[in-house]
Amino acid sequence: MDFSILKNLRGKWGITAQELAGRTNLTRATIARLEGGEGNPTIETVEALAQAFRLTASELIQLAEGAGCEKAAVKTFATDRFEGVHIVFPNFEIYQIRADSGVRKDSDPSRHENTAEVCLVLSGRVKATIAGQEHELGPGMAIRFRAMHEHYFDILEKAQFLLIHHVLI
Repeated sequence: MDFSILKNLRGKWGITAQELAGRTNLTRATIARLEGGEGNPTIETVEALAQAFRLTASELIQLAEGAGCEKAAVKTFATDRFEGVHIVFPNFEIYQIRADSGVRKDSDPSRHENTAEVCLVLSGRVKATIAGQEHELGPGMAIRFRAMHEHYFDILEKAQFLLIHHVLI
């Protein structure tokens, strides 16, 4: 876990490390070590820090666990009908797709076990058909649905759009 998030929290609250130490009955040196990514705080320390920021200990731990960033696997693709970029993170993927009018983008059932899908149109017009219901989308419009439903996208006007898949919890 990376408790360097404490420095960001202090900044948002407008308090110094010394003030945080005073509010938590910890030493300034302890605050400095944790903000430097060092040390392994006790549950009592985590609880005191969380209380200082009006968080639960669990919420503070989640912030400390999420302090790192993930790099995506990125691949370009092109077919005779459309082209774009496929961006993959664990449990989350994005397709940036460009296609000309008259093209149909069919769903791939192998990608849709327990996922939801978002279609966000950046430019042009797209007709999304989900479980037999049609939705015409223009720039800035989006829909979200359970991806297990049969679905496809018809490009009505040259378009650029995002398809975002995320795992449902």
